[in-house]
Amino acid sequence: MIRVEVIIPLALDGLFSYAVPEALISEAPGFSVGCRVVVPFGGKRYYTGVVFSLDKEAEISAYKEVEQILDATPIIPEATLKQWEWMAYYYACPLGSILRDALPSGLLPESKTMLSLVEGFEAEEALPHAELLILDTLAEKGAMTTEQLERLVGRRLTRPLLRLIELGAVHTEEALQPRYRPKLARYLRLAPEYQEDEGALSTLFDGLSRAPRQAELLMAFLEALRETGQDHSGALHRSVLLEAVPKSEAQLRALIEKGILEQVLEPVSRLRAVEPSSRESSIADVEPLTHPVTLYYGHTAEDKERYILGQIAATLACGGQVLYLTSSVHSVPSAAGFMQRLAEIAGANYYPYHSLIGEAVRVETYLRLSKLDSPALVVGTRSAIYVPLPHLSLVIIDEEQEYLYKQQLVAPRYHARDVALWRAHQSGAQVLLTSLTPSAEVLFHALRGKYQLLRPESFSAETASQSQQVLPTIELIDLKRLRQLREVEWGHTLTPYLLEEIRSTIARGKKVLLLQNRRGYAPYVTCDACQTRLLCPNCDVSLTYHRTRAALLCHYCGYTAALPEACPSCGAIEVMTKSGLRPALRQVGYGIERVEEELKEKLPAYEVLRIDSDTFSSQKKRMELLEQIESGSAEILLGTQLIRNQPIWEGIGLIAVVQLDAVLGVPDFRSEERAYQLLHQLRLRSRAPREDCPRYLIQTSSTEQAFIKALQVGDYDTFINEVLAEREATNFPPFTRLTHLWLRGKDKRLLASAALVLSQYLKGLLPNERVTDPQIPDLARLEGYYQRQIVIRRPFQQSYREERAAFASALQQLRLSMPESKRLQIFFDVDPL
Repeated sequence: MIRVEVIIPLALDGLFSYAVPEALISEAPGFSVGCRVVVPFGGKRYYTGVVFSLDKEAEISAYKEVEQILDATPIIPEATLKQWEWMAYYYACPLGSILRDALPSGLLPESKTMLSLVEGFEAEEALPHAELLILDTLAEKGAMTTEQLERLVGRRLTRPLLRLIELGAVHTEEALQPRYRPKLARYLRLAPEYQEDEGALSTLFDGLSRAPRQAELLMAFLEALRETGQDHSGALHRSVLLEAVPKSEAQLRALIEKGILEQVLEPVSRLRAVEPSSRESSIADVEPLTHPVTLYYGHTAEDKERYILGQIAATLACGGQVLYLTSSVHSVPSAAGFMQRLAEIAGANYYPYHSLIGEAVRVETYLRLSKLDSPALVVGTRSAIYVPLPHLSLVIIDEEQEYLYKQQLVAPRYHARDVALWRAHQSGAQVLLTSLTPSAEVLFHALRGKYQLLRPESFSAETASQSQQVLPTIELIDLKRLRQLREVEWGHTLTPYLLEEIRSTIARGKKVLLLQNRRGYAPYVTCDACQTRLLCPNCDVSLTYHRTRAALLCHYCGYTAALPEACPSCGAIEVMTKSGLRPALRQVGYGIERVEEELKEKLPAYEVLRIDSDTFSSQKKRMELLEQIESGSAEILLGTQLIRNQPIWEGIGLIAVVQLDAVLGVPDFRSEERAYQLLHQLRLRSRAPREDCPRYLIQTSSTEQAFIKALQVGDYDTFINEVLAEREATNFPPFTRLTHLWLRGKDKRLLASAALVLSQYLKGLLPNERVTDPQIPDLARLEGYYQRQIVIRRPFQQSYREERAAFASALQQLRLSMPESKRLQIFFDVDPL
């Protein structure tokens, strides 16, 4: 037997060894590294893993055996396995976490516990109602999973199920649950005895002389085979024949019953080629890239997109494969959309890979690309960085500064831009980074010559002046002063000046774009009687009130609750104020829903369209919203930062930031950079001839802060150079590489002591780096777990390999010295945002 090392899709360190029986090898002679196998793991569970290495000479002792080989030949190329290995090493996470994230879930079936009734069971005593309900349901419906049973019964059944299993009333068995099934279509074939024998076929038609409609249908079938270039052994889709001879279902059934035609189910692809465009489209000629990594620093989205299209078209024409990554993909029914242009230039070689396509399509896309030799354009979000492309020539990271390229909530906490750079270096492909407002990290490497910096001359001030395209001037509205003068009503945030500008803009036939970068109705709810906030029971964070859901919501753990009438802390329902009695619970702050409500109250004649993550929460809602944008019926477009990448820029006459503080968000060393990029891009995208240039208003309570002055100047180069100088002085990225080491646990004392011990080990192993003492973060408790954080700084010139070795050694020492630390969650966030 052969021994294999297998990656299991669980957050466990290391590989797991199994023996492959000779019987399985004989059925899959192409079995090798990169094939999927079903293996037993733990007590009774089965998982689909991927073979990482194979040893034909190993001595097989007490290894568990592989249950099933799922692939006749490898579907994971060795280059992809190397990428997974590097990601696990660099981001200090288990290979199993990479596997779980990298493959579509349809390629990783795993076992589920099936419950069935034991025949002949008789209870010796009366059973409780819950146990009787389980037995009745299994008797009526048959075997099912625990999840299915609980769904039918409508409650959790852990305790009654365990008791019934102990009594011998319910039998459990692990069964592999396939998540992907090929799409099957009904095809028709001529029976084998008629495929080669013309004489038998002629005799057959003679026998159908009394069934002329059947003979006509059979003749149409043979004619269709000839038209599609097939002989009599070919197959024809059932619907093609029925379309050729309408109302012939009865005759078809008769031919099948007589054994003349056979109906077979055959798998068909779900992938659909993009139809060629009927409109003329010109692709700009571009100079070929001459450097491994190029930063295209543009000033208009249109010219940046033309450059990207030119590079993609040139690469495809040379037979290369292109991976285009974007921070978000929204399918909009617009022939002029950039995504549509990408699809058109690639045609049949276009492969979308993102959340808007179904899981089955993702599976088929992955399988096809793993063995594709022809040109291809893959368009996707950060997860597309895992897609195998054997002949990758070009990787494009569009708007590389976007935070959505970083996976932050679950392992692996990778940055797609950095993984793309490593992957391209390994495969010999080139990387094109594009942005209107490059990140400090990328611009730093471009300025020091590591990346080629490309700034097209067409964006010089002189050329911009010649084309009479100007940027809107930023005007400030002093919210603090207007509130002091009581010109802004209590509980409102739209100033009279902004409201008048909205009316004036719409009267001119233009649209209004309002930015309020805060979800929900009110960021928090407080009691005016006892001065306490309503907090999430699982996290140390205020609950946000969402009026559209009529609920309080935690944006971290997803906890929801109805808004109570009385304060949960003091029980107060009302409080006395100068204006009389008011509800004790007061909704504080201005989320986007509250601004929407205020707009509808103050400007009822105008249609308001809200664009945020709640209105984009499902594909159906997303498509409905995008169709509304496309129709152009809404005069006021109100959105969070998601609004920037939507097709809303035609006819905009006013841009207004409702609250600048909501854009700046929680203060950290990147908050001003992110805010400047967002607000400056809104300005760049609204560039227009002087007579059509929109107004740009910002409402703020701090009109004198340096950030606003820099934003008004609009010189991104000067701003980002000042940011880089400040970061160098304060030892922050890109001059230092950061790693956040997180510890989480239910036991507060164990967490504190383990964090202290771990930090001491790291300080001893990394003398040249700055390792902080354990810190209690602002969010001290998340999802019911207390948190501690250790920050590790590494000079950017220093290799990460010594650091990774120290991470592994420190964790091992902690496990040995404090075995109870296994009860804690410990993970690394490398290069955090």
